[in-house]
Amino acid sequence: MRHSFFYYLSLLCSLPPRAIGRRVAKRARHLAQRARAILGGTQLSSQAFQSALGEDIVGGERGLLERIHADFRPAFFVDVRRREETLAIFRRLCPDAEAAVLQAADAVCQHRFDLLGSGECILGQSIDWHTDFKSGHRWDPHTYYLDIQPAPYPGGFDIKVPWELSRCQHFAWLGQAYWLSGDEKYAREFRAQVEDWIECNPPQYGVNWACTMDVALRAVNWLWGYAFFRQSPALDDAFHLTFYRALLVHGRHIYGNLEWSEQLTSNHYLADLVGLVYLGFLAPEWREARRWRDFGLGELEKEMGKQVYLDGTGFEASTHYHRLSTELFLSAALLAEMNGHTFSLAFTERLERMLDVIRVIAHPDGVVAVMGDQDNGRVHRLKVWQPPEQEWLDFRPLLATGAAWRQNPVWAAAAGAHWEEAVWMLAPDAARVHVARAAAPAGGLQDSVVLPDGGWYVLQDRDFHLLVDLGPTGQNGYGGHAHNDSLSFDLFCQGQEWILDPGTYIYTQDYAARNRFRSTAVHNTVCLEGVEQNPYAAHNLFQMGAGAGVQALHWESNAVQTLLVGRVQAGGPAGWAHQRVFSLDPRDHALVIVDRAWGHPGRRRVTFCLAPGLAVTRLQAPLSGFCLENEQGRRLWVLARTVPDEEITLGESEVSRGYGHRQPCSTASFTWPGEMPHTLVLAPFAPGPEQMSRAQAVARQWGDFELPSS
Repeated sequence: MRHSFFYYLSLLCSLPPRAIGRRVAKRARHLAQRARAILGGTQLSSQAFQSALGEDIVGGERGLLERIHADFRPAFFVDVRRREETLAIFRRLCPDAEAAVLQAADAVCQHRFDLLGSGECILGQSIDWHTDFKSGHRWDPHTYYLDIQPAPYPGGFDIKVPWELSRCQHFAWLGQAYWLSGDEKYAREFRAQVEDWIECNPPQYGVNWACTMDVALRAVNWLWGYAFFRQSPALDDAFHLTFYRALLVHGRHIYGNLEWSEQLTSNHYLADLVGLVYLGFLAPEWREARRWRDFGLGELEKEMGKQVYLDGTGFEASTHYHRLSTELFLSAALLAEMNGHTFSLAFTERLERMLDVIRVIAHPDGVVAVMGDQDNGRVHRLKVWQPPEQEWLDFRPLLATGAAWRQNPVWAAAAGAHWEEAVWMLAPDAARVHVARAAAPAGGLQDSVVLPDGGWYVLQDRDFHLLVDLGPTGQNGYGGHAHNDSLSFDLFCQGQEWILDPGTYIYTQDYAARNRFRSTAVHNTVCLEGVEQNPYAAHNLFQMGAGAGVQALHWESNAVQTLLVGRVQAGGPAGWAHQRVFSLDPRDHALVIVDRAWGHPGRRRVTFCLAPGLAVTRLQAPLSGFCLENEQGRRLWVLARTVPDEEITLGESEVSRGYGHRQPCSTASFTWPGEMPHTLVLAPFAPGPEQMSRAQAVARQWGDFELPSS
């Protein structure tokens, strides 16, 4: 009876999806998998263990242990034979990092964690791997993984918290501290946490098997930790066998639950592949490892063409997810190359462009503006940041690793002092390019740059650095991590951000906050009353309709002027449209923004999200607007060419610089009626009567701007 049940279920699942419907087929697979788990169990039996070993391993567990302890191992970033060389390079290139690593590892030993905006939390002697320790919500460890769900509308708890903890990215800090200090307490803690996690998370049950991406990233970080501790006496044969069994279970789970569909593959599927590549290379003792490896490598080639545009920007419509995708591709590529694999030229060239995008869009201080979603996602966390929140805004460690990979002195110079990750991944190469960076072109102002496929425009001169978003709705129009931020911008000037993107804050814990932070109204663009640039449903947090088309009408960058004219439009010629002009002119010593919106009744409003800590003063005639002042006394003037019936107001809002964290900030709003152009002049000078007259003249000059002929 049992066999006939599975036969008919398998037959049903084998039918083409269109014949029975994708949802029916998915549900049937779900039922079949759950039935197998209940009737057959999910633990790896001795017979299954034996049959899973490679053909060249004889003697079961004894043969596996012999292979584990053999001198020859697959190449990996962490190699005990290069321990002293790596530590010497680390201490030379990162002289202030050792104390921070030891401090972070000690916190892990005390089960003190700060994840996703939680603040420091002490999780007790025994870690509960199934709890959102921010809200206290706990998932039942006995629930089948396909039945696990995030918080339903309207929210209340965050499934990402146990997922993030169970990625075990803190294992690298334990391993680094072990190498730096030789203290076996770090090895004992690594072993204790791995064994506890395995005991508390039986295969296919509980929250930590629900998302394949997190299973894959956990496998990656377990392998990082294990590489540091492989020769520690704290890891006996019993542990090695337990660990390798867990690797097999992880690999099978990833391969059997790939986050792939005909319609869309995203960073989740990319992470799945990276997990398979890691397991395929580093656990070759398993018969299935070659299949995992070859499949992962082949799919990575395909995904590079699907998820990354020709200009090197990722298709997620998010600067943060661009960093995550770059890390995923780069980590897998480096591991594969050191084990003899050669990617296609198209793959490596596009990966190089992904790295250069990070160099291009970064502010002069190295921080990258937040655009689109930001959820603190990383592949592996090999640097301990001080202050910790800087990790989510500064992508320069990727440039250092890329520089070591390609011996690129320009990237090395742009990386600044952030060499920890590069050293742990490619120590000798990092040391060589670190010396060579002195030969790189002198730092300083870059030219304005356009990344046309991703729609990111970088406008800069001696005073200003702007990142403007004029890109498509992300994920091929699904909009998963996109915000309604077309023609919005981030402004860096005089050494800091002044006008910035509000960020993301949270996902399923608070549906209302999630939707507010991705809405048109909170971004630095024009909002029409009652209209979103792209529609989205309050209950669907990771989809956004591609309702508005975006277009760069004019781009011009030369020694005299940088000019961008863009338009966002919905509903065809009879619909509404917003056109915005950005002009940087060194002669005016100012940024000019001209907005015009038409095709919709009511008032137009632009609200600028101001960096926390700025003092804001309301200005009156001859030009209305605001004076922004930072703690160092530097000022930025935001001056309006006043139109009839304009309202200029100060307000309060919130900005999120990392997932789960928000802080108050001021806003500056301009509201006006009708379709007349609205002109703003942003200037960093300290205005006297002469300068104010100049600003007024500049505003008048641009007030009746017409699109230049192409």
